[in-house]
Amino acid sequence: GQAFHAVWSSSLTSSSIKGKPDIETVDTSARIGVVEDVLEVCSLPMIYDGDTGGHPEVFHFTVRSLERLGVSACIIEDKTGLKQNSLFGTDRKQVLEDIDTFCKKIEAGKKAQVTDDFMVIARMESLIAGWGQEEALKRAKACIAAGVDGIMIHSKEKQPDEILEFLQAYNQFEVKVPVVAVPTSYNSITEDELFKA
Repeated sequence: GQAFHAVWSSSLTSSSIKGKPDIETVDTSARIGVVEDVLEVCSLPMIYDGDTGGHPEVFHFTVRSLERLGVSACIIEDKTGLKQNSLFGTDRKQVLEDIDTFCKKIEAGKKAQVTDDFMVIARMESLIAGWGQEEALKRAKACIAAGVDGIMIHSKEKQPDEILEFLQAYNQFEVKVPVVAVPTSYNSITEDELFKA
């Protein structure tokens, strides 16, 4: 079989375990309990999907707790309001958070870190929300300036074209951080092709 290099702890899985809707009804403390359970039986690096991150003060607590447990990274998305699954795209109203407010969360998370090993990754939802490439790139630059360790670009399209377009423009940035891509819907592209882009 195929071996994986890391595990992903999502709010969807935590909500499903508890039989609740995936709209942030499972709070951070309960989700951290799930993380503890997984880390008892798994030694792979874990990436934690932090949804919107909550208020900066909450995100500070989240980062401290995750880092203490040995989680490798936390990804937070630049949306606000009632959580909507990104794969609904524009079929559901996806509201992007004010970028300055989002960057304050990133800064709070980075200040909470005890070591340099933990990563805070910003998930750009501009393409999902229908705001386009220019907005995604503007937000990525702001997040990098706020100290983020990585940028996740997300798409619900069936082909990787808009991701490849984003990466082409992103690669022109003077200051860059690693990019995370999640080809859930555009799964015709290979890992090698994404890496080369």
